[in-house]
Amino acid sequence: MKFDEQGHIVWTPKELYQMALANSRRLVDCYLMSGTPWAFAEHGRYGDFLEAVAERTGVHPKNLYLRGSCQIGFSIAPREKVWTIMSEESDLDLVMVDAPYFDRFDNEVRRWEARNPAEFLRGRVSQAFVARQRERQFYCCRDEGVPSVVCVHHRDTMATVAALAHCGRARRLSAFIYPDWHSARRRYQYDLQLLCEGVETGGLTPPGDAPLPADARGRPSQPRTAAPQAGGEAAPGSPAGPAPEG
Repeated sequence: MKFDEQGHIVWTPKELYQMALANSRRLVDCYLMSGTPWAFAEHGRYGDFLEAVAERTGVHPKNLYLRGSCQIGFSIAPREKVWTIMSEESDLDLVMVDAPYFDRFDNEVRRWEARNPAEFLRGRVSQAFVARQRERQFYCCRDEGVPSVVCVHHRDTMATVAALAHCGRARRLSAFIYPDWHSARRRYQYDLQLLCEGVETGGLTPPGDAPLPADARGRPSQPRTAAPQAGGEAAPGSPAGPAPEG
């Protein structure tokens, strides 16, 4: 495992998994919260993306980072898509760590919930309400599933920045919002705990020396021999594991 010249972390699913078992806090603090995401070919373009978010939200670029397959090069979500390589359809999952922004977002959602009691909600709106309660255990607000009439400025901002396509294509942009770094780290460590438990109990596919192809969701598969190319889909004929830029 190493950083390439653009700041991408060059590693395999097996290396990441072994680090999660050995020291999940170090993995989160030193690697998962840092580096240039694989969705961006160059560090400078990632910097432009962070500045675009910062100038529209008031959150300092140092308090922003990405998580998910677009950051790592493959998915580590403890679900059926685990170890799947980043694809053209992969979303940008932005983390925002800022107490005032968190409070404004959460207060607006809670005011809507106070006017719309849970017992009267149905379908996806009810499911989104339940999901928000789970996220609040970690002092996390997610913009996914938020009613369309609240946090309109935030939603417009995410759509505007996504359309700028700093990573070379317009990817959907959504946010995880936390009031402090402890909460952000705790949530990430919890996800890693679920990942390790899933692999150990046989519920999730064990990691290999290369990411799984995008069509392998939900079942074990042979590792693909092509690595994610920074800024896009896998490059045919490239070596196993995320390839260094250039």
